[in-house]
Amino acid sequence: MDFDQKLQDLFSEAGKGSLFSKAVVGLLYPDGSRKVVSFNTTVNSVFDIASLTKVCPTSTLALKFILSDELSLDSQVIEWIPELNTNYREQILVRHLLTHSLDYRVPMSSLKNLPPQEILNTLFSYQFEKAPGSIFNYGNPASILLGLILARMKGKALNVLGEEYFFAPLGMMRSGWNPLSRVLLEDIIPTEKCPWRGRDIQGEIHDESAHTLSALSPVGSAGMFSCVPDLLNFVQMILGDGEFEGRRIMPKGVLKMVSTNAIADTVPTECTALGWELNATKFMGTHAGQHAFGKTGFTGASIVADADRKAAVLLLSNFTWPTRESSPDRIHAFRAQLADLFFQSL
Repeated sequence: MDFDQKLQDLFSEAGKGSLFSKAVVGLLYPDGSRKVVSFNTTVNSVFDIASLTKVCPTSTLALKFILSDELSLDSQVIEWIPELNTNYREQILVRHLLTHSLDYRVPMSSLKNLPPQEILNTLFSYQFEKAPGSIFNYGNPASILLGLILARMKGKALNVLGEEYFFAPLGMMRSGWNPLSRVLLEDIIPTEKCPWRGRDIQGEIHDESAHTLSALSPVGSAGMFSCVPDLLNFVQMILGDGEFEGRRIMPKGVLKMVSTNAIADTVPTECTALGWELNATKFMGTHAGQHAFGKTGFTGASIVADADRKAAVLLLSNFTWPTRESSPDRIHAFRAQLADLFFQSL
C-alpha cells in the first residue's frame, strides 16, 4: 500500500472515530518539495492554531531578537515588566520564559472571568514554590509574559510584529490574529460549541484566557489563525536556519536553538528547546529523527520537524469540535501515527 492510501486510511479511521471531521496535513520533504492533503475541507482552510501561537510567532520573534543582539537569554524579565512582583523576581530571565521553567501552577482557565488587567496582575503577583529554572511547567503564563516583553521592547503589538517580521516576508497571507480582517467566515473552521460563551466559536480566539486578554492586546500564548500552506513556509524558514527561498528572514543559528536541549543542566528529566519540545514521542512518534522538534495546539494542531533531514509534517484539525475531550491522548496518538507514517516514508 502506497503512502497516499495509508494517509487516506488514517484520515478515514479518525473520521469514523469522531476524532475530527475536518483536517489538513502539510508535508515538507528534504528536497524542499511539499504536499498538502485535506480531509473534508479545502487545503487553504483557516484554523485557530491555539498554542502553536507560542512558536509562531512568539518564541521565534524572541529568538530573532536574541540572534540580532537586541535581547538576551539572560535579560531580566523585570527590565521590561517592572510590575512583576513575584518572589524570585530578580532571578526570572527570558530563558525561563522560552523553556517554560517557571513554577506557575495556576490554571489560566480559572482566571477567564476576571477583567483582563486582573489576569495580568495575578501573574505579576504569583508566589512560586520553586526557583526559576528548577522545574519544567508548561503553560500559558510564560508565553504571555514573553509576548508582553516583545511588544514593549519594540513598541508594537504582537500581531504587528508577527506581520512585519514573518507573515509578510514569508507570504503568509492568511495568517495572523483577527482572521475576519483577511478571510471570509466560511473559510474559517469552527472550533467548539462553547458553553462558557454560549455560542459556536468561529473566527474568534478559542482559548478563554487569551480571548479575555485580547481586550488589551494580542497575547503570546494563543490566538493566532493560519492555514497549512502558510505554516509550511514558516517551518521551512526555520529548517533553512532562517532562510526562505533565497532570502534571509532570521540570522543564522535559529535551527540549533529550536532543536537542541536548552535546560538539561537544570531540569534533567525534561528535554526542551527554546520554545519547542524535543523527543516527545507521545505526539512525534519514534521515527522523526534524533534532532526532532515540535509543538502542539489544543484545537488539534501540531508541527513535527526533523532538523537533520529538513523535513516536517503539519496537522491542523477541528479536534475540539463540537465539544472538547477530557484528554489529548487520542489526538496525540493520531499525531504520532501521522509522523511515523511520514518519516518512515522518506
